[in-house]
Amino acid sequence: MKQFALKVYDGYTYIFDSTRNPLRHIPDPVSRFHIMTVLACMWSFAFATYIGSMIVFGVSLAAHIILLLMFFFTMSVFYDAQKNKSSWLLKLRREKLKQG
Repeated sequence: MKQFALKVYDGYTYIFDSTRNPLRHIPDPVSRFHIMTVLACMWSFAFATYIGSMIVFGVSLAAHIILLLMFFFTMSVFYDAQKNKSSWLLKLRREKLKQG
């Protein structure tokens, strides 16, 4: 499970890393999360309009918000672990390097 969480965190940082995306200019991570949520709502609405079903909008919106919450929570846990140099995170990183 920890390996999966590490992969989720690595995927999150690849897409949402503040050094790689346009949101890097916003200093507050909570504001970034809010903007990501608004963007998810807009894309869900656009997709539902394209498909022609408001039921799709509800399902898509719920899926986006759930995924954003999971990513935000996972990212915050790993960010704190990295900041505090937690031994379990360092151990996972070493194991990942050994595996390839």
